[in-house]
Amino acid sequence: MLQALRNQASSWVIKILLGFLILSFAVWGINDIFLGERDPVVATVGEAKLTRSTVLDAVREEINRLQPLFGGRLDRAQAARMGIEQQVLENLINRAAVDQGASDLGISISDALVARRITSDETFFNNQGRFDRAIFAQVLSRASMNEAYYVATLKRDLASAEINRAVSATVSAPKAMVDPLVGFRSERREAKLIKLPTVITVKEPTSTEVEAFYKANTQRFMAPQTRDVTWIHLDPDSMAAEIRVPEDRLEQAYAERKDEFSSNERRDVEQVVFRNQAAATAAAKAIAAGKTLTQAAREDGKPLKPVALGWVEKKDMLPQLTGPVFALKKGALSQPIQTSLGWHILRVKNIQAGKVTTYKDAREQLRKEIAQREAVESIFGMTNKLEDSLAAGALLDEAARQSNLKARRAQALDVRGRNVAGEAVSGLPKGPNFLRTVFDTPDGQDSALTETQNGGFFILHINKVTEPKLRPLNDMRSAVIASWKMDARAKATEKRAKALVEKIKSGRSFEAVAKAENLAIKTTPTFTRLTHDAESGLPAALMEQLFKLKPGDTAMAEGPGGYTVAMLTKVRNPSSKEKADAATALAQEIRQGLGGDLFQQFVGAMRGRYDIEIKPQLLQERP
Repeated sequence: MLQALRNQASSWVIKILLGFLILSFAVWGINDIFLGERDPVVATVGEAKLTRSTVLDAVREEINRLQPLFGGRLDRAQAARMGIEQQVLENLINRAAVDQGASDLGISISDALVARRITSDETFFNNQGRFDRAIFAQVLSRASMNEAYYVATLKRDLASAEINRAVSATVSAPKAMVDPLVGFRSERREAKLIKLPTVITVKEPTSTEVEAFYKANTQRFMAPQTRDVTWIHLDPDSMAAEIRVPEDRLEQAYAERKDEFSSNERRDVEQVVFRNQAAATAAAKAIAAGKTLTQAAREDGKPLKPVALGWVEKKDMLPQLTGPVFALKKGALSQPIQTSLGWHILRVKNIQAGKVTTYKDAREQLRKEIAQREAVESIFGMTNKLEDSLAAGALLDEAARQSNLKARRAQALDVRGRNVAGEAVSGLPKGPNFLRTVFDTPDGQDSALTETQNGGFFILHINKVTEPKLRPLNDMRSAVIASWKMDARAKATEKRAKALVEKIKSGRSFEAVAKAENLAIKTTPTFTRLTHDAESGLPAALMEQLFKLKPGDTAMAEGPGGYTVAMLTKVRNPSSKEKADAATALAQEIRQGLGGDLFQQFVGAMRGRYDIEIKPQLLQERP
C-alpha cells in the first residue's frame, strides 16, 4: 500500500490535493488538532474574544480583593460556588460590549489624555508633589502589571467614564422628589423614656390553663420532620491522620520549600528626598540639634513631608541605601545619602527581625500537608470504586463493605443536625451541604456523590422520613409550662406599660408616674427617621410611632429586654440652610442613582446589539 501511495504521489492530481491540504493547515493551523486549544475563548462579544486566561486573571484579582473579607481563606472553588466567578465573567462581557459601543459611537481616548491622567495621579507623586516615573514603575511592578496593560486598561476606563457622563449629563433630581425627602430625612425629634424590665414573678398555671395553652399553641410543640439516613463520608482529614509519611520525604520537602520557612529582616522606613545637597545637609544639622525629621525637612523655603516607604527588605531598596538603612537602630535617622533620585534622609520607625523555621518546627506542618494531599488523591480512586458498586445495584451498606469503607446511620436526624432528644449528632460531614442534601433527597433514594468543604465527599441514602407531629402533652408538660410563663411575663409587662401610659394621658406628669413606680427616666439624643435604634435607645417600632405624634403625646412598644414608654418632648425642623445643604446632597445622590440606572440600561442595550456566545464550562477545565 505504501508503494502504491508513492507511485500515485507523483501524479499532478495528488500534488494539487496535497497543496490544498497544506494551504488549509497554513490558514487554520494544526494547534487545535494535535495540541488542543491552549487558551480557549470563554466568551465572544461581537468581535471581542475573552480567553480563559483573561477571565481567570480577572477572577484571581477579584479573589485577592475579597480575601480580607474571608479571613484570607477564599479560594477559587469557593468563589465559583458563591457565583463570584460568574459575576466576574459577566462584568468582562459588559466591559467588552461597552468598549465596542464606545468605538461605534466614535469615542476615542487620546494618548495625551491618558498621559495627563497618569501624571496627575497623586499615587505616582514624589515627596515634592510631582509625578515620578520611578514611583510609577514601582507601583505597577508591585501590582504585577506592565505599563502597556495599565495604559490600555486606563483608556477603556476613561471611555466608559465618558459614556457614563454623556448618559447621565441631563439627569436631574425633580424638586417634587427632593423636597419631601429632605423633610422626611431632616426632621429631628427628642423624647424622654422609661424602660420597664420584664416581669419575673408569675403564678404557676393550673392544669386547665396548661391544657388550653397547649391546644392553642400546637405549632410550638411539634416534633420536627426527622429522617433515618445512612451515609458514607470520605473525609481527607481523618484519612490523613492515618497516613504515615517517611522521614526522608519530609526532609526532602523541607529542603525544596526552605524559602517558605524563612523570612528576611524587614524595616518600617520613612524618608525625605532633597534635590540638592545643601538642603539635605542643613536638615541633618537641624536634626542633630534636636529637631524631628518633619520639622527639619525644608527646601527652597518650603517644608517637605516625609514619605512612608512601609515595611521593606534589602531587596526593595536602592543599593546605595541598603547598607546605611539596615545598619540603623530603631528610631535612628541616617546622614544624607546620594542616589540618582537626590539626597535622602531616612528614619527607621520599627524593625522586624528575620526568622528561619527549623525542620523540627516545620515537620508537623509538612506531614499534615503531604498526608492531606495523599488522602485527597486516594479519595478520587475510592469514589470511582464506590460509584461502580452502586451502579451495579449494590445498596449503600453493601457498597461501603465492597470498598472497605464504613457506613454510618442516624435514625432520627432533624434539620438542625440533632436527634429526638435534641442532642447534636456526632460525625456528620462539616458544612451546610450535608443536612441540605439529607432533606432534599426523596424517601428511599440515594443522593448524588457530593463534595465537602475540605475536599472530601459523601453519599447518603434516605431509609425513612418521619413527618412532623404534635408531641404528647405528658412528654412536653414542663416545656408547655415554661412557654406559658414566658407569655404570662410578657403580658404582665405589657399590662404595666399600658397602665403607665393611661396614667400619663389622664394628666399625671411623666416624672410623677416614673417616681411612683421607682423607674428611671432617660432622655434620648436627637434622632431622625434614619437613626439606628441602638443609637437612639428606642425600639424601632416606638421611633416610628413618635414621628406620628405631637409634643406631649406618649406611646409604648416592646423591645429587647421589655417594654419602653416614651413621651415626645421636642420636634426640630431643619433650618433653611440645613434644608438647602440637605437638598444639595440629596439631589446629587439621586442624580448618581438615576445616572447609574441609565448607564446599566446602556450596558444592556450594548449587550443586545452584539452577538454574545458564552462557554462557562471552559472555566472548569484547568489549563
